[in-house]
Amino acid sequence: MSCVDDAPLPSSDDESEQVLEDSDTCTPFELEQHFLHKYRLFDETALSLKKEYILSLEKDDSLSRLAAGLTDTSVHIFDISSERGLQQLEQISPFQVAPQKDNQICGLRYMDETPNTLLIGTKDGLVRLFDLRTQKEQARFERDTGKGEQAPKFISSFDRNCNSRLLCTGTEEVCSNVYLVFYDLRERRHMGDYFDCHQGDVTSLRFHPQNPDTLASASTDGLINTFDLKEANEDDALQITINTESSVHKINWHRNVYDKDILSCITHTNDFKIYESEEGDSIDEFDRDKITEAIKRTTEANCNLIDAHSLSDGNLFLLTGSNLNKGEIMRSVKYESKKLLPYANFDGNKQIVRESVFDSKSNVLLTAGEGSIVTLWTAQDNVLSTSSGANKLKAKKSKSHKANPY
Repeated sequence: MSCVDDAPLPSSDDESEQVLEDSDTCTPFELEQHFLHKYRLFDETALSLKKEYILSLEKDDSLSRLAAGLTDTSVHIFDISSERGLQQLEQISPFQVAPQKDNQICGLRYMDETPNTLLIGTKDGLVRLFDLRTQKEQARFERDTGKGEQAPKFISSFDRNCNSRLLCTGTEEVCSNVYLVFYDLRERRHMGDYFDCHQGDVTSLRFHPQNPDTLASASTDGLINTFDLKEANEDDALQITINTESSVHKINWHRNVYDKDILSCITHTNDFKIYESEEGDSIDEFDRDKITEAIKRTTEANCNLIDAHSLSDGNLFLLTGSNLNKGEIMRSVKYESKKLLPYANFDGNKQIVRESVFDSKSNVLLTAGEGSIVTLWTAQDNVLSTSSGANKLKAKKSKSHKANPY
């Protein structure tokens, strides 16, 4: 008998109905003066006429391909072009037959520096490797829970390391069991598990973007852990434990202006925290009302945090949205000199955004969410790299269609 309660996917609709009053704290002219970085809606496309959410979004390293995973478990692949914007190439499903009830995609990752292979994780405990050239499954990774073990099967997040050698999946908490499960992607085998590091669902796993042996994990238990996977066992591998004192939604690695690694954290209560990664010391934290103030809005209950992204100058920005009018307001603030400063205002957003990816070289942002819309935002006068070279983007009207694991 499972210890997990079946629950429907949370929606932002309820909150938006409860919060009836919200507005800017300044005039439109003052908004222009505050949010100086100008972004335009370059292209968008709707993936479903049904009420499906986009819960996963992933780009390849060269910003030539994009993958979007929906709540119906379909995955849509796009070419990103400076002339055509978003061009859908194909749609695949990780299931040969209809998916189990309430099964969902829990993450997407391109396998390596090419856009040809994609890892698709689903909550039923499987990560599948697809060759996008043939649309065929090449391998699958699943923990064998034989021999009477009570290990959880359901995974809630996964990531692969920067040299595409290791895969780590994090499980939900089932009957007091929570696991980090490691696989060798090249040899396609289960390598080992960590099982003492968390007491709640693993909500976010992030390998270091340059160091293939460094992993960070976060959980609903409020803890962020970092590991050195070269060590012989879990106790030795655990480097630091950070108690955020709140359920963690997302974490990310960043490199600050002093060339030091830091970790950003978004909590389920829409607070934003930043930590030094070597000792785990708190650098800064901002609660929901401070972030609402920074984006020049009046009602904090309407403010939701989407993700934190690294900028090319060593700073980072926090992308935020609003539940008002189905996500009409989307803005970002830059973390600089221990302050949150207004950064960019995204006019024309049409949905409550759940996922985003950002390319710091071209300043291109891609967003997706509850309207099943993928949107490409580009900074004015920027350049988007494509497989055929770098071309100047031209603005166009938006479309109206919607033990050591080693």
